[in-house]
Amino acid sequence: MIKKQDEARNTAYRCLLEVLENQGYSNLVLKQELSGSSLSEKERSFVTAMVYGTVTRVYTIDYLLAPYMKKELSVLDPSVRTCLRMGAWQVLFAYGVKDYAAVSATVELAREVCPKGAESMVNAVLRKLSSEGENALSKIPSKKMDVRYSLKSEIAGCLNKWYGKEKAEKIKAFLEIPDVTIRPNVYRVKKTEDLISELQKDGIEAIPDPVVSEAVDIPGNRMDISDTSAYRQGLFSVQSLSAMLVGFVASPEKGWTVLDTCSAPGGKTAHLAELMDNEGHIDALDANDIRLKMVDETAERLGLSIISTMHYDCTYLKDEKEKLLPEYDLVLCDVPCSGLGLLHRKPDIRLSMTYEKMQSLSEVQESILENSCLRVKNGGYLIYSTCTINPNENENRIDTFLETHPDFECVPFDDKLPKNLLSNSRLLSQSKEGKMTILPDEEGMDGFFIAKLRRKS
Repeated sequence: MIKKQDEARNTAYRCLLEVLENQGYSNLVLKQELSGSSLSEKERSFVTAMVYGTVTRVYTIDYLLAPYMKKELSVLDPSVRTCLRMGAWQVLFAYGVKDYAAVSATVELAREVCPKGAESMVNAVLRKLSSEGENALSKIPSKKMDVRYSLKSEIAGCLNKWYGKEKAEKIKAFLEIPDVTIRPNVYRVKKTEDLISELQKDGIEAIPDPVVSEAVDIPGNRMDISDTSAYRQGLFSVQSLSAMLVGFVASPEKGWTVLDTCSAPGGKTAHLAELMDNEGHIDALDANDIRLKMVDETAERLGLSIISTMHYDCTYLKDEKEKLLPEYDLVLCDVPCSGLGLLHRKPDIRLSMTYEKMQSLSEVQESILENSCLRVKNGGYLIYSTCTINPNENENRIDTFLETHPDFECVPFDDKLPKNLLSNSRLLSQSKEGKMTILPDEEGMDGFFIAKLRRKS
């Protein structure tokens, strides 16, 4: 029976076992484990840091454990493998955790959850690793970019190919813990200062973002801000800075008709409705009913009545003739993608994404574009966006589309972007061309791609 005295590590163990061994999603597993838990706020933060940290660093951890193992890590019992990985994370990367405490606590955990006798091996391996300390990290060869930045070798190879070794080396941005950023609901909050004041009532420090002035940063805060009264009142949405740019670039007007082809979970859909001052109509589509329900819940919380959700697989959208409008002022294609711009925010992508999956996603993106463009009225706009930095899913996809669709053209959107962002000369130049890639080592933002197209009249 697991001892109660270290429930935080026990909780982290259960989460990591589910994520690393059973392909669970870390955010969903964490939410389930922490829901109703008696852990303190500090303990919850520790569990969250350990789970995300271990998943993020798992390839580095496995490499550093290997020299001290008599057997391959892959042949060990999953419980033993999980204990070793979370123990190694504490020894190598956890701030404020003494090595002896990390080793001792992990050995106690192994005694409870692993096959009999495994705790001795866990103890020996972690003690050897802790004796190396930071030297273990410094011994990783410089050519091993995949190990140093904890990536699959095929993903590291892609980054080198796309951006060159020097730029790819700046991938360390993918290991940094991102701050929480929120977007005020401009339909209900007219001044950012008013939202900051409301958050302060809940004891949350909040400051205007230096790059995107419409956004608010929650520096260093790891609490679930959906528990705040400001959130329940629909005064804001949690959204990354890069994702916010989609709404600004689209710049929808009051009264417009909008089609959001891949709308769940609804952040960008809601932003469009807010910018339209809740006047007009948005058809929000998605192929997943559970996620589509999230769009409805988001709209209700934010007080947005112009969003109508419908279940559709947008790879077959052109066959729909009844429920959708024949054409729209704006069509948004925020397509499924490899997510390589979010490795620091969604570490599960490190485990699941492969080159083969990227290839298959490219076919889906092409199909969605081909179907969706038919719904854009003459003079109307098509926004294409992804949260990846793979050129084949981004600018190459748009270039190919334009070659076969001469009735569409890219339009500049530099005038729609925050002025502080345009101090980056590359982003200024690209936005003037109507397609822009944000890289994760720049401006403190997620990796992202946005293109704005117009159907010629």
